[in-house]
This record gives sequence, C-alpha cells and structure tokens, in this order.
Amino acid sequence: MAEETKLNFQINAQFLKDLSFTNPESVKSLKKLDKAPSLKLNADVKTSELKSEGKDIFEVDLVIKGETNNEKNTLFKVDAVYTGIFTVSNAESKVLEKILNVECPKFLFPFIRAVIASTTREAGFPPLSVAPLDFNALHESKSKKK
Repeated sequence: MAEETKLNFQINAQFLKDLSFTNPESVKSLKKLDKAPSLKLNADVKTSELKSEGKDIFEVDLVIKGETNNEKNTLFKVDAVYTGIFTVSNAESKVLEKILNVECPKFLFPFIRAVIASTTREAGFPPLSVAPLDFNALHESKSKKK
C-alpha cells in the first residue's frame, strides 16, 4: 500500500507591507457633506514562491485600494498591502493555487480590514469597515482573464 503524503499548511509570518493614506483636501473634507460620498474599493491577491527562503514557502499579498469622493473632490485614498508568509507542501498544483489565492487571503483579511478602519478613523473620518470579500469569486474572475 502506497504511503499517503499529507498536505501541510503553516502560517509563518504576517505583517503590514505597505500603507498609504492621502487626504488631498484635508480641511474641506472634514466639513459636513450635503450627501453621502461615493466609495470605490478594489481588492487583489498576489502570490509568489520564495525559493530563496526554502522549499514550499510562499508570499501572499492582499492588496486593497479605496477612494472616497464627494460630488467635486476626492475626500481620501487608502492603499494597503498586508502580507503573509506561508508554507504549503504536498499540494497538487490546482490545490496549491486555490490555497494561495483563496484560503491564505482569508487569514489576512481581518488584519488589513482593521488597519484600514483604524487609519480612516485616525484621519478624522468614520472608520471604513471593508465588507467581507469573496476570495473564491475573485480568484475565478482572475483565472478567466488569463
């Protein structure tokens, strides 16, 4: 009987890699608005193998970019990258791709969400609470574009 190899998944590290917050009309943006501003959010996942760090070690970047505008001005822009370093071994290529693009970002999401909420609050705006993301749909959409 052939010996089965078990999938191994481990979170080695996670950290805020990049954060940018821009408030171009700082004084004007804090005035009372006549109507609710619009919000555009974009999310992306980027993965790479870290061969220099060892076998089966991967870097996963969860990127969220947001921009809030009123009728005339940009109120703020926020760009954040939250990164995880993961070990994933004994996974077939399709399974590995799903783990890196769907499961790993699920672990990172609560942390980037908290960073964005805290940053917008500290800038004088209501905390921006990013709604949960469907990483499976995001991955499927990216796969179709390839």
